[in-house]
Amino acid sequence: MVIRIIFSIVILFLALLPSASQDIIQKYSGEKIEVLIVDISPGVIKYRKFDQQQGPVFSIAREQVEKIIYENGKITTFEQKEITEKSYKNEQDTNRAKPPPTFGWHIGFGASDLYGDILGSKMQLASAIGVSFTLPVGRNNTFFLEADVLSLGCGFEDMDSTFDDGSRLVITDANEDLGYLGLLIMDRFFFNANRNYFIEGGVYGSFLVNASIAGNAEITDTSGMVTSGAFEDDLLDLYKSYDFGLALGFGGRIPLDKKGKWHLTAGARFYYGLTNIADISFPGFEDYSESNIYGLIFVGVDIPTKSSK
Repeated sequence: MVIRIIFSIVILFLALLPSASQDIIQKYSGEKIEVLIVDISPGVIKYRKFDQQQGPVFSIAREQVEKIIYENGKITTFEQKEITEKSYKNEQDTNRAKPPPTFGWHIGFGASDLYGDILGSKMQLASAIGVSFTLPVGRNNTFFLEADVLSLGCGFEDMDSTFDDGSRLVITDANEDLGYLGLLIMDRFFFNANRNYFIEGGVYGSFLVNASIAGNAEITDTSGMVTSGAFEDDLLDLYKSYDFGLALGFGGRIPLDKKGKWHLTAGARFYYGLTNIADISFPGFEDYSESNIYGLIFVGVDIPTKSSK
């Protein structure tokens, strides 16, 4: 009789022992899984199935779990806000609507010419150096303001003219230089959230600071005497003090540091003058017109006004 009682107690103890070590995972879907918890990390919960306590270790994402009910009655609840905080922050970092404003500096080189009634002109080297300010106004758009010191103008084909009295004039290597202080206002549209590639368009206004022509001349007078040498003349009185036109461009930005704050910016831009810059009052030239046209390839650095958080 005593043996039977002891045997019954042992059987009952063995039956109750497994259930004492049982944990329950309750998912947000309402499903409950009987398990033995192995490990809980920031993103994953590892467990063994209760009916396979020596079996393989399984994993479940924490974002799927509402709570864990341990065998001792303790309950651990997982808030969805806590679970998704990291992924939400990463998404916000990638898709920031308004990055900080930036200042920048740049240099550019290209070609310029004059179009209109001018004859024999050809392209010559153009250059620019300046500073810029960008103000983000949305996820993809940026207000862009730029100030430049511009060197423009054109070259001329060689000229060889013989006059009725037998004299001759030969002009070679002639070029016209126009110096401007320019102000550019544009909208810069970025194609991706990290603002790496863009197109831009807007208007420019420039103020003339110098205008001159230079070259080499050879003069043969009626007696056959030849005089040659370099020449230079000021043309400031022949041009208006301002210019106005349109500008279009495209380019890209490359991060220079690991946090992506400083950027190397490069691109190409085309300028089309809408103003008749000539101010000529000679008889027969009342309707004479000249306008600027030029293109630049530029490179520079953008520097944020404050750190992005």
